[in-house]
Amino acid sequence: MKLLLTSNGFINTTIEKDFLDLINNRTNLKVAIIPTAGDPIEWVPLKEGDDSYDNFVPKLVGQSNDGKGEYYDYFKNKGCDVIIVDLKDDTNAIQEKLQNADIIFVGGGDVNYLLDWAKKARLDTYLKDILNKDVLYIGLSAGNGLLMPDIGLTWWEPTMKADHAGFGIVDFDIVVHQKEDDQLKNTEKLIERKKYYQTVTKYPWKTYLVKDGQAIKVIGDAVEHIGEGEKKSI
Repeated sequence: MKLLLTSNGFINTTIEKDFLDLINNRTNLKVAIIPTAGDPIEWVPLKEGDDSYDNFVPKLVGQSNDGKGEYYDYFKNKGCDVIIVDLKDDTNAIQEKLQNADIIFVGGGDVNYLLDWAKKARLDTYLKDILNKDVLYIGLSAGNGLLMPDIGLTWWEPTMKADHAGFGIVDFDIVVHQKEDDQLKNTEKLIERKKYYQTVTKYPWKTYLVKDGQAIKVIGDAVEHIGEGEKKSI
């Protein structure tokens, strides 16, 4: 399995070299970009006057994200065959496209919305098998959430019915965009939150604190925290 799980991507960072190493500097690769997490959505209440978390559902408020941003251009400029895979499309077509890819790139946005559509598209039934066939998975921010065992560390409460389970393809979690001047994502607050979280749900996993410009690189059983700056986990 080969994974590059980034906080804010790899273009123009030191971890771009790690990406190039992971593909052995090859060109003419088939790249499937999943842009669904970046759809323009609003969380709207099902019932007026109910402000509880579980009363809100995502509503698409514009055209679906077409995925044709800087990573689309980046891969195209490297001679890759790039296709867009919207998880709201036909499930069989999605599976066929992903099974034929050399790289699966999952962009950022809303992780709960992404995970919901990924489960509707049945990715949980075959994504791990694809990744075990030497396909490189690149996650950007929320795009890492599909692989994690739990996406709820920073937000889930036991009163919520919302699903906080990822696919569990890796046995660790990631907090992206981590920085010490963030009231919710500084190390002390995350340690405190993890201790609390372990009292309300099963959470035995190591958690990497990944700053912008950093990533978690996985090759087989080897897991490495890469990029610039201090590397932390809790």
